Amino acid sequence: MRKKLALISVLVIALFAGSLNVQAQDSSVSGKITVWAWANATDALYASGIMDDFAAAYPDIEIELVNYGTGDVYTNLALALTAGEGACDLCLVESSHVSEFVQLGGLADLTDRIGDDVDNILPFRWQDVMYDGGYYAVPWDAGPVVLYYRRDIFEQAGLPSDPEGVAELIPTWDAYLDACTTIKETTGHMCFPHSKANNNARMYEKVLWSLGLGYYDAESGDVTVDSPKNIAALEMLGKFWDADVVSDTAEWTDPWYADFSSPDAAIASYVGASWMDGNMRRWMVPDQIGLWGVAPMPAFEDGAQAANDGGSVFVIPEQSTNKDAAWALASWITLNKDITNSIFEESGLFPSYLPALDSPIFDEPDDYFAGQAVRRIYADALQNIPTATVYGPHYAIMNETVSVAIQRYATGELSAEEALQEAAEEIRFNIE
Repeated sequence: MRKKLALISVLVIALFAGSLNVQAQDSSVSGKITVWAWANATDALYASGIMDDFAAAYPDIEIELVNYGTGDVYTNLALALTAGEGACDLCLVESSHVSEFVQLGGLADLTDRIGDDVDNILPFRWQDVMYDGGYYAVPWDAGPVVLYYRRDIFEQAGLPSDPEGVAELIPTWDAYLDACTTIKETTGHMCFPHSKANNNARMYEKVLWSLGLGYYDAESGDVTVDSPKNIAALEMLGKFWDADVVSDTAEWTDPWYADFSSPDAAIASYVGASWMDGNMRRWMVPDQIGLWGVAPMPAFEDGAQAANDGGSVFVIPEQSTNKDAAWALASWITLNKDITNSIFEESGLFPSYLPALDSPIFDEPDDYFAGQAVRRIYADALQNIPTATVYGPHYAIMNETVSVAIQRYATGELSAEEALQEAAEEIRFNIE
C-alpha cells in the first residue's frame, strides 16, 4: 500500500503552524523521498498530525510512503544494500535488527547530523547503531519495561493494590515469586503467562537486560550465552514454572489474549514494555478501565528495576540521492520533544528523546489505570535502563537458539546450564 503527501500551499502552512510551533524550514531542502516502514508506525505518524506539520514546515519535500511488514522491510533492505541499488531514502528498522544492517554496510553515517543530540538520548539506545565510532541510525521509540498488575486480583489475595504498596511488595524476583505464590494459593489466578514448549525468550531477555547482560560481550564479541549470570537468570525464571504459578501460553496467540481478558481466570500481572499500554487499552482489554496498575519491574539484587523490550530507529541508506530531505523527516520525528510527545500520546510509542520527558503530559492522571500517572513510571524506568547486549549483529540466530534452549529446560529435558551451554556452542559454530 502506498500513500503520498501532496505538496501543501503557503496558505495551509499558516493553518498547521500553531499547534507545535512549526516554522518553515530550510527552503533548499526539497525533492522526493521514499520511506519504508510498517503500518502501525506510519498510522501513528498520520493520526498524530505530525506529518501534516512536516508538510507545512517543508513544503518542497514530497514523501512516498511504502508500508511493508517488518519481514518485508528487512528482506528488501538487505537485498538493496547488498546489490548497491534499489534502496529507499529512509527506512524504519526495529532496534533488535538494526545492528545486522549496520554491520552489513551501506548505511549513511549520521554522526555529524546528530551532533550534540547524541547526549539527549540515553546511552543504551546507541549500543546497536554504532560502528567504528560513528552513528548509523537515529533512535525513535524505546520499550521501557514495567510491572502491569491487576488491582482487583491483588486485593482478593490480601496484598497491597496501590502502586506504591506493590512497588514495596515486589522489589525483586524472589519477592515477585512470593507474591505470585500467595495469589495462586488464595485466588487461583496465575501470575503471568510464560510458555514452556513455545517460549520465545522475550521474558528471559528482559531479565538479562535488567542485569546489563545479553548474548555476547560488547568489547570482544565473545558469546556469553552460557555465562554463570545468564544461567542464574534462567534458573530464576524456572522457579516460577516449578511453583506452578504461571500460565503455559505463547505470546500473541488466542490463549494468551484470553489470559488478559478472561472474566474469571485472568492473569494477575505482566512484565512488559510501555507499548503494551496501548495494546491493552485499545484492543486487548479496553473494557478493563481502572483494573490495572503499574509499578517498577522486579530486579535481581545486583540489577536494575528497568529493562528494554523493542523500539525502533531510522536509517538512511548511502544510496539515497536525497539524504538532506530524509534527515529532515527522521530528525523531525525523533529529535523534537513536542513532536515525539504528540506521537506518544496518539500511539503509546515511547520517546527516546530525553528532553521530551520533562513535559507535563508525563504527570497527567490516566483513567485507564485508575488515575495513576503511569507515563512517569515509564519515564523513570527509561532513565534507569542499563546498556546491554541482548540485540546485536547476530540477534536472530541467538534469539532462536536460546529460545529452543529455554524450551528444553522448561520441559525438563536439560538443566539450565546444560541447555545454555549447548546453545552457546551452536551459536559459536554458526557465527564464526
